[in-house]
Amino acid sequence: MKQPASLVFVCQNLRASDDPKGSCMRRGSNAVLERMKDVRAELGLKSELRVMGATCLGCCESGVTVLVVDKDGANYYGRMDPALGEALLREQVVGEGAGEALRRHRLRPDDLLDLSGLEVEVTRE
Repeated sequence: MKQPASLVFVCQNLRASDDPKGSCMRRGSNAVLERMKDVRAELGLKSELRVMGATCLGCCESGVTVLVVDKDGANYYGRMDPALGEALLREQVVGEGAGEALRRHRLRPDDLLDLSGLEVEVTRE
């Protein structure tokens, strides 16, 4: 077995329901992980891409958190759902790069808790 070109970690940490940081599992991280595994299989990338659950990735308030380690280094994505997980694999990992929606979900390396990129500016006419 050769080393995969890309590693994708989906946080599967479960905290108490009253924990102020929140919990990726309570936000649906298992569905994100399962969808990403299904897409990996559909694309026939089992040997090139490893998708796995992980314990706490450390930025709980930004969860569901996904960490991608590939040729571009390590990048965290926050507030992921199954559709965004699929897009992450199709666009970022095997495609031409992340589209606008994914770029907004990429967390800043200097502040993994900053979700300001997810705020959509509303223009008024």
